Amino acid sequence: MEIQEVIAQIKDKFGDKVDISAITEKLKDVDLSKFNFNEILDKLNLSNLVGDLDGDGVQESFFEEVKGKIGGMFGK
Repeated sequence: MEIQEVIAQIKDKFGDKVDISAITEKLKDVDLSKFNFNEILDKLNLSNLVGDLDGDGVQESFFEEVKGKIGGMFGK
């Protein structure tokens, strides 16, 4: 998987709430051919590079961000 492909998939999945320059920097020396997309996301999430997905103004762990985003979709 090429870095441009990874970034395109991340943008599709998370929209504009990602720090592309930080992701690019983090992945530039990684052999992406050894990882699938979910493994790459795991590496990025551990580095808190995904951002404030749920829009509450606080950058939390990936799981808290996703939980907040999903809760927001259902009005919770």
